[in-house]
Amino acid sequence: MYGIYGWDFVDETYLYHISRKDHRHNYSMWFLPIYLQFYSPASAAMSLASFLPQALVVGALGLAFGSDLYFAAFTQTFAFVAYNKVCTAQYFMWYICLLPVVWPHSSLRLMPWGLVLVAAWFGSQGLYLQQAYRLEFLGENTFTLLWAAGAVIFAANNWILYRIIGSQQISPLFAPTATASSTAKKLQ
Repeated sequence: MYGIYGWDFVDETYLYHISRKDHRHNYSMWFLPIYLQFYSPASAAMSLASFLPQALVVGALGLAFGSDLYFAAFTQTFAFVAYNKVCTAQYFMWYICLLPVVWPHSSLRLMPWGLVLVAAWFGSQGLYLQQAYRLEFLGENTFTLLWAAGAVIFAANNWILYRIIGSQQISPLFAPTATASSTAKKLQ
């Protein structure tokens, strides 16, 4: 594709998400700093600075859980969404669809911890949506409260991910076999 479209392809496909600025309110705790500096020369630096924690956490989770492909995909996607500078409701489906694959390997059960995690997830979003409603439909200035609610969502998501990671029994997708080990030794 690069041969056909050149640098536009690279920019629109890969680099856009690093430098993306979205000043509309969304679940991300980054929306208000980006909104306040949208036309400032510092906005490009803010956009990049908000990307670095996301990249570090997603990379660390991949290294930590890479032997369990499904769990690594779940944790990385969960963290990618939680740390993203733009986060809307449809982003949650990216990791929710992986829950049925990883949940059977968790020591968490629906009662009581599963419900506590679900309540924290919905409760934090409800807090946010209340402020968003006041901003969008009542015309009230709730930007600071909206940012604080986004920070609560961020904290809740980090706590939920921490609890899920702590309860997970890592299940490698591909277990090493005697044949693979002997082949590796021959290659050395």
